[in-house]
Amino acid sequence: MQLDIHTMLLMNVIIGSLFTGALAITVRDRYLCPGSKHWFGSMIFITLGLFFLLIRNVIPMWLSVTSGNGFVALGYVYLWLGFRRYTNTFTPQDYRLTLIAPLLSLMLLIMLKIGYVPAIRSQVVSLVLAGLAAMSIKLALTNRKSNETGRVVFAIVLLIVVISFLFRAVTVRLLQGNSGFLETNLSSIFLMLVCCFYLIGIGCSVMLITSQWLQQKLFFNATYDALTGIYNRYALTDISETFILTSKLASKTWCLAMIDIDHFKAVNDNYGHPVGDVVLKLVATKIQQCVRNKDILARYGGEEFVVILSDCSLDDAKNWAERVRGVISKSPLTVGKLKINVTVSIGITETTPADDSLDDMVNKADSALYNAKNTGRNKVSSYLEVVSLNSILV
Repeated sequence: MQLDIHTMLLMNVIIGSLFTGALAITVRDRYLCPGSKHWFGSMIFITLGLFFLLIRNVIPMWLSVTSGNGFVALGYVYLWLGFRRYTNTFTPQDYRLTLIAPLLSLMLLIMLKIGYVPAIRSQVVSLVLAGLAAMSIKLALTNRKSNETGRVVFAIVLLIVVISFLFRAVTVRLLQGNSGFLETNLSSIFLMLVCCFYLIGIGCSVMLITSQWLQQKLFFNATYDALTGIYNRYALTDISETFILTSKLASKTWCLAMIDIDHFKAVNDNYGHPVGDVVLKLVATKIQQCVRNKDILARYGGEEFVVILSDCSLDDAKNWAERVRGVISKSPLTVGKLKINVTVSIGITETTPADDSLDDMVNKADSALYNAKNTGRNKVSSYLEVVSLNSILV
């Protein structure tokens, strides 16, 4: 088979179809990455546009030029829309940019009717597509996290595409009569090679972005409580290992506080679980406002929260706990039109020279919390008080 522009264009249509099929699998995934549907649409439109350009000798020239370039332009718009979704900057007004595709098709139709040479049409298409690709590059690199390498690959691929379009816009006028899109010349061959690179590069980078997004989502779900947004029990266990080892090496004292919402079951029974969820979030927010950056706050389970107070004595922990208790109890929580009075009981314990693990500290704080609840609730109790009470009873 002779390697000419028609052959290369057919190869690009096949590659585009294969990656469209691969992306079709991702959009059916349970955890759908924001932007995936638009990126899938982008690959469909670009492949469809290349197909219309491929069958130029079968269908009317005007239909091939207008439909082919219009669909390709729409594909680049959808590429940009996908990143608007991915970066949470999408608004319904963004769909107005899709008007570029029919406007470009209309402009090309008018140019065909008037009799503009192919070189001018190629320049117009190249500059429009280069502009759309540049817009996606900007979004791909905006607010990017260090581990989002897929977005970097995406931007690099599009940068090469922009350069190729600009190269096409500059060189196509130098070809004079041999400037048609399907004419075998340096400019067209280079464009077809870049098109192949684009389809493979964008397809792979979109899959990489989707994979990294899913990894981040799984990490977030494994680390943070879905309701309150603070650390969950798993993260507390994981983070505390490093924290405890560092504290031991530095010979620093630290405390652990266990906080429980009083009569929380009554809140759920009287107002319903949706209101109870809001109460949990509001209490978590109030506690979070009282902790320092070096402290660790986690939802331990149900209506219980654990706070690791770094570099803190028992007296300091008592003062902190009393402040938290006061902040929560002094004013009712507003849930819609409801005003709900909530109090908390807090149990605290201080690390000892012995090798205390997180479980040891939690058990001690839990004993202190149990004592606070048994002696009236809306109180702060320390494990030292529990030990003293037990010694008196004995």
